[in-house]
Amino acid sequence: MPGQGFKPRFDLLREVAKDLRYLLARGYHKEPAINFLSNRWQLSSLEREILKRAIFSEKEAKTRREKRLKPHLLRGKILYVDGFNCLTTIRSALKGDPVFLADDGFLRDAGCVARKFSLTEPEDTGLEILISALKKLPIKEVVIFLDKPVSKSGELASTLRELLAEVGLKGRVELVPSSDRALEGLCPVASSDTVVLDRAGAAFDLAAHALKSCGFSFSSLASHHGTKFEDGEIKGNDDTTDDPA
Repeated sequence: MPGQGFKPRFDLLREVAKDLRYLLARGYHKEPAINFLSNRWQLSSLEREILKRAIFSEKEAKTRREKRLKPHLLRGKILYVDGFNCLTTIRSALKGDPVFLADDGFLRDAGCVARKFSLTEPEDTGLEILISALKKLPIKEVVIFLDKPVSKSGELASTLRELLAEVGLKGRVELVPSSDRALEGLCPVASSDTVVLDRAGAAFDLAAHALKSCGFSFSSLASHHGTKFEDGEIKGNDDTTDDPA
């Protein structure tokens, strides 16, 4: 896991992000650009990972931002959820690991939490936060996909089914070989995975929405390339910001 026990320097990362966007806009490949800037600024492995997950070209960021849905636009729809993706971000926030708003407007974690569950704190709390947020959305039904190869996925699926039944939310939990592939062609999706988002027609940032409902605020690296997003709800120069969803 990258950078365990190290606090990322978000003020510095915002400055480095400006240089990275400059290089991306001029056609430089992302990985070598990050390596160059990381060496120059002596960034930790955790800070490198945050740049990788948060900063995108203007075209990438704009395309994904245009797919984002507000909660009221989910009314009467079936929401298809990338289960481990959303839960991992929620668990990261609960553990105090870095979560941050990226250029494309989606909340991401830094990959510090392993994608396995033991169904103990903060896992149980994370599940409750997720289900509570889903219950309050105006959706018709929810379908949660879990990657079957992940350890304890079967046990997690059973627990999620019980929680859905307890709150009276219509939905199902499916174990699949790959959530990314299962979500392909479905809409709207709930995920911050770039592969899923790039394939989707519309997306909802469920992790951000769920955490905001519990009072969490997030560090932001989002600049939106000089533009305000959704009536200025995300402000790229602020240290923290509310959930744009």
